Amino acid sequence: MSTQTEPVQQQGYTTSWPRVVRSEWIKMVTLRSTWWILIITVLVNVGFVAVLMFLEKWVLDNPDTVGTTDQNVLMTEGVVSACGIFGQLTFVILSILIITNEFSSGMSRSTFAVVPRRSVVLVAKMIVISAWCVIIFGISVIVSWILGYMIMQGTSGVDLSLTSGTSIRIIGGFIIEMVLMSLFFFALGAIIRSSAGAIGVAVGVIWILPMLASLITNLVVGASDPTGWRKTLVDIPAFLPTSAGSVITNAHIDPNAVLGPWQGLGILCVWAAVSLVVAFLLTSRRDV
Repeated sequence: MSTQTEPVQQQGYTTSWPRVVRSEWIKMVTLRSTWWILIITVLVNVGFVAVLMFLEKWVLDNPDTVGTTDQNVLMTEGVVSACGIFGQLTFVILSILIITNEFSSGMSRSTFAVVPRRSVVLVAKMIVISAWCVIIFGISVIVSWILGYMIMQGTSGVDLSLTSGTSIRIIGGFIIEMVLMSLFFFALGAIIRSSAGAIGVAVGVIWILPMLASLITNLVVGASDPTGWRKTLVDIPAFLPTSAGSVITNAHIDPNAVLGPWQGLGILCVWAAVSLVVAFLLTSRRDV
């Protein structure tokens, strides 16, 4: 295995950071499956927002039927929540495929032959997937907010603010959360090297693990106010990647919550950083 640190000369062609990033960008955008995933992500995100806004409008317009709320509904919170329901999973799958397809197709041999410093390739892929994550979820949030504004305009009980501190925190935090989640699962893809296996883990981490953690804590603790080790057991699920990261998108933070918005995002950052370190170490040491 080569650990050479200088750019490689290939018949007069010199590899460099911009060229490696450009190569990874071309790999991604020339795949038809990539465009399908990106288009479907935006369309489904906007569709979920439209459904959610129509339901919310009906609830607010019919207080005698469904009851009233003491707090205004912040539309920004609903927009990012709807965008994260399906969009998170589809983009996680794309983040996994960008690395696992390298190994399943055998392209990794050619890639690492041209760029022996494997860490350079991984960082280039991280840059590409992060850029696309910002683009796709940025577009989703902007289009969804405009659509939501058109639906909810004139409805009492809803806060349409986009420039308030809470709205900026929610939107900015949501984009950062999606980038960190994408990098986390990109790292898992590099570690597992199997598309099916990594996607299975992704589904487990995003949906199944939080459900199991909640079920176990409810069975052990019950309805009583937990103390001691039971309180610790109840708090553990808050530190799971999806649970910790999602706190940043909550408009109203419980003062008794285990993690605050930025603390939760920090925990997700730790998950992503640790998984990336493991992915870099294994990629540099294993055969391709």
